[in-house]
Amino acid sequence: MLEFNATFFIAMVSFVIFMIIMNAILYKPLERIVKERRDLIDNNNMKSKVALEKLDTLQKWQAASIEKAQKSSRETYQKILKEYKAKKDAMLDSEKNLSRKEIAIAQAKTEGEVIEARHGLKSEVKTLASIISSKILGYETNI
Repeated sequence: MLEFNATFFIAMVSFVIFMIIMNAILYKPLERIVKERRDLIDNNNMKSKVALEKLDTLQKWQAASIEKAQKSSRETYQKILKEYKAKKDAMLDSEKNLSRKEIAIAQAKTEGEVIEARHGLKSEVKTLASIISSKILGYETNI
């Protein structure tokens, strides 16, 4: 059986003192380090959640900005395209009108030259006819 004498109580007291010393030297600093690490991890988790929320907000803002810029670019492109098409059509119309005028002038010149050539040929036909008839008949005739 167990005997409870003074050595037992001294051993118990020395064990309690040992536990108090160990608690002060080893366990309290370890608990403090563990608590600091846990706080650091929790703090980092909170910071990462905040950073993720900011990132999500920035991504939404970026997507909205890109969409807005694309829409603006499309509108500007369409506007410029319409302006250039209108300018092109106006230039084509003016060039067509100018070409028609030049063609009309050229046709009028050509008709004038044709009439002039016919008049010139009429007078030459008479002389050629008289030359041909004189050669065929052998004597000169007045036509």
